[in-house]
Amino acid sequence: MNNLEVITLTKHKLEDAILNNTFWNGKIDAPFSKNKAKWMLKNDRANPDDTLAVFAYDDKKIIALVYLVPDFITTNNNQTKKVFWSQRWWVADKYKDTVLSTYIKQLSLNACKNNVLVKFLGDNTKAYYKKQPFTEFSKRKRYIIIFSLDYELLIYKKESLKKAASLIKLADRFSRKIIATLNRSKAKINSNSIHYKSVSSINDELWLFLNKHCAKDIIPKSEAYINWQIDNNQYHVINDKYDKPDYKCLLGSISDKMYNSNFIIKNNDEIVGFISGFVSNNRFIIRYFITDKNFYNECVKVLIEALIDAECTILQTENSVLGDYVMSNFYKVYADVKPLVSLIHNDIDADMNNVMVTDQDGNFF
Repeated sequence: MNNLEVITLTKHKLEDAILNNTFWNGKIDAPFSKNKAKWMLKNDRANPDDTLAVFAYDDKKIIALVYLVPDFITTNNNQTKKVFWSQRWWVADKYKDTVLSTYIKQLSLNACKNNVLVKFLGDNTKAYYKKQPFTEFSKRKRYIIIFSLDYELLIYKKESLKKAASLIKLADRFSRKIIATLNRSKAKINSNSIHYKSVSSINDELWLFLNKHCAKDIIPKSEAYINWQIDNNQYHVINDKYDKPDYKCLLGSISDKMYNSNFIIKNNDEIVGFISGFVSNNRFIIRYFITDKNFYNECVKVLIEALIDAECTILQTENSVLGDYVMSNFYKVYADVKPLVSLIHNDIDADMNNVMVTDQDGNFF
């Protein structure tokens, strides 16, 4: 690390960086895409001096990053507090046995005055956090439900299967088609009164429905906040070779298939559900699944239909009711159900007992 440079990037500094094209000129690695950077500036819960990222360069290569998202939380005693989601903590393999990882993490905590939330405790960070002044809360489960043999997952689990790659890919495609056909049949809605449509943003009518169902969320919602959260302008979509950026980017926000898929479900003229999922390649990650309890079954069917239409074979959610329902009522090949827990820094004076983090809280893919 002879040429180590550490950058603490505030909202104000990020604005200057975009104007000067500092990280996206192709001469150095970019921490995130320019689309994502412009989206980060639109976060009205971030002040100009709030830190949005801390990262380190060795020459022109990024070797470490902590990505932060300023937000508000509502505590048990109905207080609103400013917090920072510690969204991504990464260090290059070459530097994992050095002090760089903990050094850059500590810098990010200092920059946020320790007002940090972690949505889930990852396996590779457990040892660190157990030694730090964080408290666990919001124990729940993550469901990853797979609707095909999934060639990439099989190879990842057992590299020796690469020898039969062509055969496994063929079986994967076959299983995908069969399961999609079976699940599409099960997702058929036998009611002329239920209909749904795709939307790119929410309007006042939909906000009135969502506001009733999100009132108890740990993160206070607003129409503007949700529209910012699901804004597809945050992704750089590659439609052809001319769309490829001339820079390398660490955080994944550049792809030929990456977008938010949003649906309003109505019974006649009454809104009974809203679904928003982040689609990335073959994965559909639930961001919002808000329904009227009397139309839960119909809304799940819309979700399965949307997943199939998006050619996704993996559904991910932290909603236990939804995860269990899909596993019980639709065909799948495999499901991984993993316990999760969130963390809050002890310097945040907040009662978080029995507070639950939902899919729509701290979800900034």
